Amino acid sequence: MPPIFPRRTLGALCCAALLATLIPAAGCLQAPTRTARLTEAAREMNLATRFGRLDLAAEHTAAGARPHFLKRRADWGHDIRVVDVELTGMEMKDDENAVVQVDVAWTRMDEGHLRTTRVGQQWQDREGSWLLVRERRVSGDFGLFGEPVEEVQTAPRGDVHFPSKTIR
Repeated sequence: MPPIFPRRTLGALCCAALLATLIPAAGCLQAPTRTARLTEAAREMNLATRFGRLDLAAEHTAAGARPHFLKRRADWGHDIRVVDVELTGMEMKDDENAVVQVDVAWTRMDEGHLRTTRVGQQWQDREGSWLLVRERRVSGDFGLFGEPVEEVQTAPRGDVHFPSKTIR
C-alpha cells in the first residue's frame, strides 16, 4: 500500500508544525520594556513597605537615599499603620529617569481616622535596575513620614441620642 503523504510533503508538514509552535513562543522570550521593569520595581518596593518588609524595600533604593528612606519610615508599624498603597501614575522623563505617583492610605495607631497622602517618587535606571533616588509628599495628610503635626483636640459632645420611651 502506498503512503498517504509522499516523503517530501510529510517533511514540509513537520517543518510547518515546528514553525507554528516556535514562532508564538519567540514572543515570550522578549525582554521586558523599561516601563514594565519600572512598574515592577515600584510595585515591589511599595508593597514591601506596606507590609513592613523594609529590608526588601531598601534593595530598590539608591545607596545614597537608603538611610533617609529608612529614617522616614521608622514609625511605620509602631505609631503608623499603612493600610494600602496604590500606584496611581507614572511619567517617563527620559530613558533613565521617571516619576511614580503613589497614594498611601494610613492611620495612626492611637486614633481611628483614615488618612491619605500622595507621594511623588523619583526613580533612575542604573545599569538595568530601577532605583528610588528621591521622594516627597505631593498632597494629602501630613505625618506619614514623621512630620510634626498638631494634634487637634475636639471638645467632648453631649449625648445625641433621642430619649427612650417604654411602652407598657
